[in-house]
Amino acid sequence: MRVHITNTHHMIGVAKLAQHMVTDIATKELGFREIGVFQYHDEGESKKSLNARFDGMLAGVEMGDVIVFQSPSWNSVEWDTALFKRTLVYDHLKRIIFIHDVIPLMWKSNRYLLEKWIKYYNMADVIIVPSQYMADFLRKHGLSVKKIVIQKMWDHKVDIDLGKEKPQYTPIINFAGDPTNPEKYGFGGTWFNPNVKLRVFTSPKEWGVGRNIEFVGSMPDASLLNNLRHTGGFGLIWSGDPYWLEYMKMNCSFKLSTYLAAGLPVIVNSSTPARDIIEKKNLGIIADTLPEAIERVQTMTTAEYDKMVESINEFAKLIQGGYFTKRALTEAIFKAFYE
Repeated sequence: MRVHITNTHHMIGVAKLAQHMVTDIATKELGFREIGVFQYHDEGESKKSLNARFDGMLAGVEMGDVIVFQSPSWNSVEWDTALFKRTLVYDHLKRIIFIHDVIPLMWKSNRYLLEKWIKYYNMADVIIVPSQYMADFLRKHGLSVKKIVIQKMWDHKVDIDLGKEKPQYTPIINFAGDPTNPEKYGFGGTWFNPNVKLRVFTSPKEWGVGRNIEFVGSMPDASLLNNLRHTGGFGLIWSGDPYWLEYMKMNCSFKLSTYLAAGLPVIVNSSTPARDIIEKKNLGIIADTLPEAIERVQTMTTAEYDKMVESINEFAKLIQGGYFTKRALTEAIFKAFYE
């Protein structure tokens, strides 16, 4: 038996980082074989051309193997479904769908696609979902797959030396993104605190003038981790958009694992799926509002911060080593054959 995993190329951003990281862990540490996926505008491609494309991608698959489909491929739901259906010609093949994002839940304009995506998920033998909340939501909307694995948290592999020096307390909140993005975050324009600086990893914007905001600019992953670790302070996962906030209750945040991999305490909304583990392991601040979070940052002592950093240093070994991914993939394969 061989295990294969899809991996989408020719895209940018966190989606690319997540898929490639999972593939690296799966191929280099678990012996999986990559099935490369090309992200492109697939509308209008003929069935004959599409099947030829799929047959080339699946050339290394044999009866009795396992395929893990990282979902979405960031092609259309029709494309993902057609690829899955093309594997039905293989007898005794086990099919696992590893859900990274649910496109109909990310944007209101795509909500009409939810039924199609759930039909796609229902073809799988096993589903890996980010959280129990998402599993429950999908169940309410028609998910019928019995075998489910809960991912719980993203990994963030660290292949660089972050140094022995640990993050230090400073009244700085780091946000890896543009906090004014209206489709996801939408809180940057309301920020102002003279005592706590907001550092955002985007290009300078006029709305930040006079708001105690530092624009750091975007940077590669390795540079980002080093920058966060040496700057210190806290890492923020937040949204001021109600629709995106509801999605954050279901999904795993890649930013969360980024901050923890760099050694920073995190700030999260009380509804985050990772709340329990953050509280249990003393990994950061749980807050209902940004003013509450800022107040906690201002009043935290150096001793309290250092204790959090020590806890994170131990917990981050799991994230840096890819153990959440290895556990989820291994458990899914075990469920496919054993349960």
